[in-house]
Formats: sequence, C-alpha cells, structure tokens
Amino acid sequence: MSKIKATKWKSTQFMTSHDFEINFYRDKDLRTVSMHSHDFYELYFFMQGSVGYIVENGHYKLEAGDILLISPTNLHQMDISGTPVYERIVLWLNTKYLFQLSTQNTDLSLCFKISSKHKNHLLRDPILAETLKSYLLNLYTLSKSDKYGDDISCEIYIKAILLNLSKYLKSAKYENTEIESNDIVRKVTDYVNAHLNQSLNLDMLAKEVFISKYYLAHLFKEETGITLYQYIIKKRLILSKRYIEQKLPITEVYSKCGFTDYSNFFRAFKQEYDITPKQYFKLIS
Repeated sequence: MSKIKATKWKSTQFMTSHDFEINFYRDKDLRTVSMHSHDFYELYFFMQGSVGYIVENGHYKLEAGDILLISPTNLHQMDISGTPVYERIVLWLNTKYLFQLSTQNTDLSLCFKISSKHKNHLLRDPILAETLKSYLLNLYTLSKSDKYGDDISCEIYIKAILLNLSKYLKSAKYENTEIESNDIVRKVTDYVNAHLNQSLNLDMLAKEVFISKYYLAHLFKEETGITLYQYIIKKRLILSKRYIEQKLPITEVYSKCGFTDYSNFFRAFKQEYDITPKQYFKLIS
C-alpha cells in the first residue's frame, strides 16, 4: 500500500485534480479545525480516534467504520479530542466528474443529495462499512499507480462505491442513525438558508424563534462552533460561488447574496477563500 499521509490542513481547500483525489491519513497531533466548505463532494471514512464532527448543525460522535457524506454547500468541521491516533480515508469528487460518470438513469451524486435532503450525513452500518473500506483501500492503491488499466479500474471502484451508497440510502436504512441537533439552531439555519438574499441580523432571527438575542448568540456558537454572523457570511459566500459558476456578472453577485455593497463582498470572499471573486471565476473557467 502507498505511504499513509499526515495532514497539512488549511481552511481553503482546492482539488488539484479534475476528477477525484483520495488520501489515507494518520495523524497524532491534529486538533479542532474551523468550520469550512469546499466545491467538491467529500466521502469521509472514519477508521480510528476520538473525533466529533459537525455538519451544518448536526453533531456526530464518530465510531470506527462511520461514513460521512458532505456536499459542496455543507459547512462542516471536526473536533479531535486529544486522540493518540486519528486515522481516516478521504475521497474528494469533482462535481463535473460525477456528472460525466452518471447516466440519464443513474445519478452517481444521488447519495450526497439524499443525505443533504434529510440533513443526516452519517451512515453507520458494519456490513456497508466493510464493503466500502475494501473498495476505498483498493482505489487508494490504484490511484497511486500508472500501470496499464489502473485508471479504468479507479473509475470502476468509484462507480461501485457511489452505487452502493446510493442504493443503501434509497432503502432508508440510514434514517435511524443517531444524530444530535438543537431544534432552535436548526430552525434558525433553515430560515437563514431560505433568506440569504435578504437582510438578516441577530435581533430579527431571535424574534423568529421567540428567544432573546443573547441566548441565541450563545446557543448558536455553542452548537456550531461559529457565530451566527459568521454562519450567514459563509453561507452567502457559498451561494456567491454558485452564481459565479453560472457566469452571472460578479458586480451583480453580491446583491443577490445579501451583501450590502461590493467592497464588503470582495473582502469577505478574499478572506474566506484566499482568492478574489474574479480569480475564482478564472479558476473555474
């Protein structure tokens, strides 16, 4: 098997490949990372450690064999509780690549769409885990090879992984998975995501859920690890990237995402992604 990597994590994550990237990580000194998102699908297979994971406002205490499905619009972060060894396999999948692999009858991104729709991103099933672990380890080994046919074998494994996941999720077995979430925070995040292009602030959101703004601010930070203001900005920036990808003029994007002016949008985008909106447009073109 190819060498296992230690993580060099940063909040701005970009794929260097146009199709997929897979890595097998083992770390001893990694700690909590900030809430973030990225422009590709992520399949996260947990192997060992003491790790909590937040996807949006859902909290997951991970067990060996757990699988997380994370879509491009999902904010997420992990919390490593001083674990001696933290080991996992991470598969990144380009959205356009999945579209190319899919057919009219078979959408290979379906598993991600189902998990996002139900707001439950964790799969916990020992039989499914054993199958996917084998597929992922074989894919990891093959991805490091340039032998004849190995690229085709990689594609076959990716299709098998996603087909297994989608069929499993369509069976609805995963709905019994344990998930911790706060009803108030869920209502607030649902409201925010439905009104990103409108004015949003702590006072009006607190009125929506009939609690004080001070309690809401405390509760939201406690549940998600970020402030409500930070959550709104991150979600608006994710939306702005979708508009940029749709070739909407950048000077029109900011207002459609709820920013009051272009300069605030520009600064927030640059701070979050370490590139400007125009640079991002060129990157994806």
